[in-house]
Amino acid sequence: MKTKIKTYDSEGFRKEYFNDNSRLDELFKKSIIDFFCLRIEDLISGVLKPILPSKEESHTFIFVTEGSYKTKIGFKEYEIKPNQVLTIQAGVVFSVEQIIKNVKGYTCHFHPNTLIGKFGNRSLISEFEFLNVGNYPIIGIKESSMSAILNIFKRLATEFANDNNPNIIHTYLYTLLTELKILVGESNLVKQGASYQITTQFRTLVHAKVKENLKVTDFARIMNVSPNHLNKSVKSITAKSASEIIDEIKLIEIKYLLYQSTLSISEISYEMGYLDPSYFTRFFKKRENVSPTEFRELIEKS
Repeated sequence: MKTKIKTYDSEGFRKEYFNDNSRLDELFKKSIIDFFCLRIEDLISGVLKPILPSKEESHTFIFVTEGSYKTKIGFKEYEIKPNQVLTIQAGVVFSVEQIIKNVKGYTCHFHPNTLIGKFGNRSLISEFEFLNVGNYPIIGIKESSMSAILNIFKRLATEFANDNNPNIIHTYLYTLLTELKILVGESNLVKQGASYQITTQFRTLVHAKVKENLKVTDFARIMNVSPNHLNKSVKSITAKSASEIIDEIKLIEIKYLLYQSTLSISEISYEMGYLDPSYFTRFFKKRENVSPTEFRELIEKS
């Protein structure tokens, strides 16, 4: 079996998956912490190995201009093509099974605190819903917006390479986020009313507290809404009940623990907040039609 899913900070991820050489040292040796914007082609040659299922504390944008890039978020594989931006949100489980050499574009990596430090407003980052775990990760760039988005990535990469004033980088980063927000059409989504905002907050909380085995009533109490109102809001946006959303997110985490750790079934049960391993097994089998042990055996045979 493989090791447990790891959560990396920027430096830890680099040490794990990139060559230790002077060229990369020069690329990354900048005064601004937990931020970089680089050309993909400058990084690809330094990648040591495929990326095992991992989590990062920072957000990452991957903007493809030539070729294509494949990654898994959760258990779903995405292929990013030219004129698309992939958002790998902080805290999401992602992996890259094959390193593709003929892809060009930019990758921009930043910690959520990057903008807070600039503008002194912790609520600022919540303005950009596409950075919340659970939102669709691919943003299509319209032809009319292509030049603007490309120029912002280029400027971010140039300012980072020159190790210029962080305030300039913060300003360009905020501009990029705002342009992407417009493309996502988030302003229109917000106009759908409180249901969308409640659903987004709910999904974010479920991801953050996935190992606490909380119920709909628990999340409703945290959010200061009634369970009935929470369920109606979630269903109006996702066509699924709040309980179904909780179960889906739980199952993704459980599958990765089965796949990516040496923990026993009982240990995984306890880690996921279940005090009774037999109940945990029934929960999993009811939804997957195989027991956790059988699921792990299928993985080992594949």
